[in-house]
Amino acid sequence: MLIFAKVVYLKDQYLYLLMQIIIQPISCSASEFEHNSNGNSIVYSLIQHLLKTFRDKVSIDNSSLQYSSFQISTAAATIPPTYLYDRRRKQWISNRILDWLLQNNNPDDNMKVLAICDFDAYSDELNFVFGEAHLGGRVAAIYLPRLREEFYVRKSDTNKLFKQRVIKEAVHELGHVFGLTHCEKSKCVMHFSNSLQDTDFKDHKFCERCNKILKSRQFKT
Repeated sequence: MLIFAKVVYLKDQYLYLLMQIIIQPISCSASEFEHNSNGNSIVYSLIQHLLKTFRDKVSIDNSSLQYSSFQISTAAATIPPTYLYDRRRKQWISNRILDWLLQNNNPDDNMKVLAICDFDAYSDELNFVFGEAHLGGRVAAIYLPRLREEFYVRKSDTNKLFKQRVIKEAVHELGHVFGLTHCEKSKCVMHFSNSLQDTDFKDHKFCERCNKILKSRQFKT
């Protein structure tokens, strides 16, 4: 599998190559997604972690490149159309959210879109999902409500646990769009989370095997 990226030319020479991840907040309220330099928001914390996680793994295979870049940016918060909502179940339909993201953003080969959704969702035979992605594709989504202690009527004295869960699910789904499948190792971030306990138990990092697979899938020009 090849991970493609945009190549910009200058006077018939390669100038730079760019892979971009767009974080797309989706909610009826933008309060969770206010971006500030103090690192208090979920989005800011997520950007910092994703840069550390993927910058050295999404490598470039072209010795003639003068400059290369891996970039993460945010889009303005948006509200999804109501036809993606299942009124009977009172949940959003995850696979339709992904299709809508793909159609709405129309990302090219050098762009991955990660939606941060502040609502509950389900997919196919699963009663709920923490996240979902097009394997080897261009779009992914994570869903916040079930990552919060408050959803289970449990009190949380800190936002730290919630942020850790968001990071793990985001890395997991981005791993899918970069071609990784589920990992059998329960501590690997690519291990399937059947429950929140699974998410809390696993690490926020890729295991050695998944690391090697991801690093082997270099940009090709």
